[in-house]
Amino acid sequence: MHSPSAFESADTVNRVVALLSRFPELHSVRSNPADATLSLSFAVRERLDRRATRALTERVSDHVRAFLDLRGEAPGKLAVTYDHDTAVTFVHVTRDAGSFAREELELLVAIFADACGDRLVRDGANAAPGDDDPAARDEQVEVALDALRDPTQRQRLVGFREEQRVLVYFVHARKRAKARARS
Repeated sequence: MHSPSAFESADTVNRVVALLSRFPELHSVRSNPADATLSLSFAVRERLDRRATRALTERVSDHVRAFLDLRGEAPGKLAVTYDHDTAVTFVHVTRDAGSFAREELELLVAIFADACGDRLVRDGANAAPGDDDPAARDEQVEVALDALRDPTQRQRLVGFREEQRVLVYFVHARKRAKARARS
């Protein structure tokens, strides 16, 4: 079995950077090849209480299940988890990579924007400039999601925002240590 070449890795990194740039509402994205899942994280400028997290979990779950039902699919994995800081709540939505699609990502971003309003952390510095070609933007997102879903990808990948930059790490499955950062 071959390991990804430098070109394949750089190409994947570029696609993840483009995905995070296209959706400034996303705080991070993780691919987990071991269980074929994707985790998308959003940051909310508030420590959400139990009632708020329960309501948000229900809203995300109901909308995603309805969306997939319309496509004639059922989620293989759908989980919403939370990490709380003193003034920020990180919301992680984990989905099976196989059935995850661009339209679902757009739905999730819309749900969080609607539910959280100005409290949703958006990275204005990395926001993609207005593009006149929505089809090209959609294709770019599809290609990025394909790279994250790639069954030959053996390393976990983490892309996140830090100090107005997008950083991408490959995490070796056995070592669970961070590999070189690329941005």
